[in-house]
Amino acid sequence: MAGYLMEMFGVSLALTIIIELPVAFLFGMCSKEDVLLALLVNVLTNPPAVLTCWLLGMAFPALPKIGMQVPVEIVVVAVEAFVYCRFAKEAQWEIGHPIILSAVANTCSWLLGIVFSLLLS
Repeated sequence: MAGYLMEMFGVSLALTIIIELPVAFLFGMCSKEDVLLALLVNVLTNPPAVLTCWLLGMAFPALPKIGMQVPVEIVVVAVEAFVYCRFAKEAQWEIGHPIILSAVANTCSWLLGIVFSLLLS
């Protein structure tokens, strides 16, 4: 079980970072500090989101996965947007459109996660 959980969390976080970093780059987050912020934001939000969806799936097995994932992703977008907005207020950070950045990055990683899940099942 521990191996399964480590793989679930590790793969999810790795894929999220691989997908969301290029999106952040497209939104102007190009410095080392910007990249580190994007990494940390995903470390902050991805594991709790994965854990929440996994626990909801065990508690409510009849509920469609999308019914669990969408509300969780909305919270993730809100948390990431909040963090990006806080940093965007400072002149040294290159964060353009933090709310849109969060929404686009998370939509991309969520949709590609669904595609990967379908391909692997």
